[in-house]
Amino acid sequence: MAKKGRRKWRSLLVEPFEQVKLGLIFLTVNCIFAALILGVFGYYVYDIYKAVSVYFQMTQQESYLTIYKFAVPVSVAIGLIVVFVAVTLYASIRYTHEIYGPLVSIHRFLDDLLVGRKPGIINLRESDQLQDLANKLNSIAERMIDDQRSGPMIQVHRFVDELLAGKTPAALQLRDADQFKELATKLNTLATRISK
Repeated sequence: MAKKGRRKWRSLLVEPFEQVKLGLIFLTVNCIFAALILGVFGYYVYDIYKAVSVYFQMTQQESYLTIYKFAVPVSVAIGLIVVFVAVTLYASIRYTHEIYGPLVSIHRFLDDLLVGRKPGIINLRESDQLQDLANKLNSIAERMIDDQRSGPMIQVHRFVDELLAGKTPAALQLRDADQFKELATKLNTLATRISK
């Protein structure tokens, strides 16, 4: 049971350093505001207690009873603030998990693209953020795969396939505005040299 709980926490920490850093920022802000709230609230409770004890000229026993009465709401306030800080910390870790998980996948995707490897599809959970970005990157990857043998590249692939088969292919003829025009010219020159 303890291992299962630890695994759940580990699975929430995709980028532990970044997530904990962001969580600590939230925690610090919460603690500062919690201290301010407790300080202001505590000051006013103490001020009311002092006014009541002077106004009613309470005995020491009545004074302790009054302190006890004020201690209950102060304790409840402290408990609520502790729960608030804990829930905020958990929510920040959970939310950052939904951001950093996809970011790790997107970084891997982009790293694959940069080194010329075929990137894998980015699979995100339904609760993850950045769904639109991941879908657009997946579309780009699909187009890149499709574009490798589409349009003018069909002719280029056919030309190279014929060269590899030992045949003399017909010269590639691409439009002047085509982005592969220079490649076609070099391939035609290569084919001419090979056939001589």
